[in-house]
Amino acid sequence: MSLRTLWMLMPALIAIGCLSLAGSSLSAPKGKEPTPRGSQEFYPGDYTQKGVLGRSLPGWWRPFSDDSPWNREIPSNARTHPDSAHIMRYAVTEATHLRLPNIYSVPLWVVNSDNVPHRKVRSDKIYDDWDRDRDGWSDIGVPLTQEMWAEPTVDGHLCVIDPFKKIAWEFSKFRFLGDGTPSCTTFNVWDLAGTGVAKPFEGERWWARGGRGSGFPLIAGIVRPEELAAGEIRHALIFSMPRNRKSDEGKTMIVPPASRSDARYKGQQYPVEGMLFQLDPRLTEKDFDRWGLGREARVLARALQKYGMYLCDNGGAMVVLVQLLGPSREENRKRWERLFPGFYENVKRIPANRFRVVYTGETLTKDEASLRTAMSAAPGD
Repeated sequence: MSLRTLWMLMPALIAIGCLSLAGSSLSAPKGKEPTPRGSQEFYPGDYTQKGVLGRSLPGWWRPFSDDSPWNREIPSNARTHPDSAHIMRYAVTEATHLRLPNIYSVPLWVVNSDNVPHRKVRSDKIYDDWDRDRDGWSDIGVPLTQEMWAEPTVDGHLCVIDPFKKIAWEFSKFRFLGDGTPSCTTFNVWDLAGTGVAKPFEGERWWARGGRGSGFPLIAGIVRPEELAAGEIRHALIFSMPRNRKSDEGKTMIVPPASRSDARYKGQQYPVEGMLFQLDPRLTEKDFDRWGLGREARVLARALQKYGMYLCDNGGAMVVLVQLLGPSREENRKRWERLFPGFYENVKRIPANRFRVVYTGETLTKDEASLRTAMSAAPGD
């Protein structure tokens, strides 16, 4: 086989290796679009008798509706946020380039939930919709098995996805108790056919909505290896910063699609959770050549130009979240390195000073959100 032929086959070979590492080999039938919601033919082969399918989803798959903020391209005439210059001057003091996490991310478990026992989950911080009687147990059962490991940090994130029914169950600080009872702090359920956006500060337990500090779903914005292998990321990404902004009066402040925030700092130079950052769309392949970007880092960079990245949480500076592939820091990095050698280091060649903050709307505090709700509910004249 010639080197030219091998090079042409490389993306396919990477995809095959990627799928086999992450879990069951799950890919779309050639030349066939995804089938309707609830269909067991979402993947080729017979999965009607299988429960846990692995930790892999096809490269073309993305959660939420096409009109979701997660899946909308940034318009060519999108305005720059008036605070963008202040925020970016601060951002580059925290990090001169992008980074990827070795840990503090999310493992995904893919299931056919019809064939997995459903178990109620113990928690005193379940969002309103899923514990209406406030008895400390989820009102619904969740397809869970003992093999499902969570993120091995204090955050303990875990996300279970049924792509056939288009449902995602998510947890923070998840663990199995000594008697096998599943336990967590925040617990949420998302309709993957919906927008993936919650109403700001909605409900009595608004602070428990969504697994991120911003209220984002855990599945939203995650970079998966199958997408890199396929050569395209078709959604917005998410990232963290160590100092995020609350209002000058000390109130929780967001920019939708965030629905809450765990920010702690005052000052115009700090970004607000929910803000959208975009890599300069004028950059070309020649610029990527000059930076020394490899194939996978270019896939990431193009998505950051096309869709951008939303500020999701407190955390490391300019850290773009990717799927957690291993149950430890070392195993996760090893698996990513096995799939895409040098990817973690190569992403660091994307400079932070080539980003801007896109204007997507005004900031919103809880009081302002309550006022808007009251005004919209008021009868007309």
